[in-house]
Amino acid sequence: MKRFLKKMLVTVMLFLPALLMTSCGDTIWTPGPPPIGWDDTFYDSTLTGRWELISADGMPVDYTSTNWMEFDGYGRGYYTYWNNGRLYSERLGYWCEAPYMGYSSYQINIQYEYSSPVTMDYWFSGNVLYFRWLTGSGRIVTYAYQRVYTIP
Repeated sequence: MKRFLKKMLVTVMLFLPALLMTSCGDTIWTPGPPPIGWDDTFYDSTLTGRWELISADGMPVDYTSTNWMEFDGYGRGYYTYWNNGRLYSERLGYWCEAPYMGYSSYQINIQYEYSSPVTMDYWFSGNVLYFRWLTGSGRIVTYAYQRVYTIP
C-alpha cells in the first residue's frame, strides 16, 4: 500500500506543474456592441489584412514607435505595438459605417481589448490606409498604414 501511495504521489508531482502552467490566454473576448446610433454597420473587406504604421501627421515613424493593425474581415483582429522595448498584442473588435447624411468619409470604430475605443474616419490611397480622428483636446491626428504581409 505504501508503494502504491508513493507512486501516486510521484505521478501527481510530475503532472502538477504541467497543469499549473496551462495557459488561460485563449479565453474568449467579446468586444461591446457598436457605438450608439450606428445602425447600419458592416465589415469593410478592403481593410482585411495586416497594416503597419508608416507615418503620423505626415512624419515618418521609426520602427520602435510603430504599431500594426490586423483586420480579419469579420469584425475582429489584433493591435500590436511596442512598449518600453517590448512587443505587445491585444485583440480588437471593429465596425465600419458608410458615409451618411452629408458626411463624406467612411468611419471605423475600433474597440481594443485593453485600451479605450476610438472612432475614426478612414480612406485608402493606393496601398496606404489612412485613419483620422479628433483627440479629446481637439487636435486632428492622421495616421498612415501600409499593407504588409507579416507582423513581428
